[in-house]
Amino acid sequence: VLGGESESAEGIRLGSVQMGIITSSVLTSWVPEVQVLDLPYLVNSDEQAVAINQPLTDELAPKFEDEGFHLMGFSVNGIRQLMSSTPIHSVDDIKGKKMRVIQSPLHVAMWKAAGANPTPIPAPEIYNSMQTGVIDFFDNTATNYLTNRFYEVAPYYVKTGHVYAMGTWVVSQSWWQRLPEEYQQEITKAANEVQEQLPAMRQQDDKAALAKTVEDGATIIEIDDKGPWKEAMQPVREEYTKKIPNGKALVSLIENAD
Repeated sequence: VLGGESESAEGIRLGSVQMGIITSSVLTSWVPEVQVLDLPYLVNSDEQAVAINQPLTDELAPKFEDEGFHLMGFSVNGIRQLMSSTPIHSVDDIKGKKMRVIQSPLHVAMWKAAGANPTPIPAPEIYNSMQTGVIDFFDNTATNYLTNRFYEVAPYYVKTGHVYAMGTWVVSQSWWQRLPEEYQQEITKAANEVQEQLPAMRQQDDKAALAKTVEDGATIIEIDDKGPWKEAMQPVREEYTKKIPNGKALVSLIENAD
């Protein structure tokens, strides 16, 4: 109702929208440091995703505040997996194939390095692009695989787990500053409680969503050895760690969170 994520984020900045949970990638134009969450195979478990929440929030909150946001934390939106018209069992299976990627230079570089032919396409165009053969595969999350009926045009769901899609909890800074302190404390407490509980809830949702797609004909492919995928994307991870402001320290913070 309030527009897409970019419009919502702009509204939060300006104070016309009070709060939202925005995909981290959308916020990189204001806070480029948050790109660190899109680095491949940096976050590798729900436990790690929960552990990085508070230290990463503490580190990035001043950057968000400078841009008009009050940062309340991060939570797992889902894990980006591949969805394809043909089976994918190894990184060699994507060589030269046309892949829809989100409109991000990092994601384009990541999949080019892995050997695919990445094409940035807006999310609403994914289904039709698969149906007409404009693209051969794409990445998204399990719940979207079901709710957007992607399994109809991409019957192979490939569990590469290359990026944990993180939601960024942001509140309009101008609105937040007008709240009484006791309101701020209660909202912060509630947000922290939910952020800790969300990964387990998301796992249940993902499991149920995938089971339904299998009933409707989808095939789930497990990738047991992610080593070749990590190796292919490592140069891009190193390149963008240098490009992202304070990237090395942020990567270290995420890798060492416990």
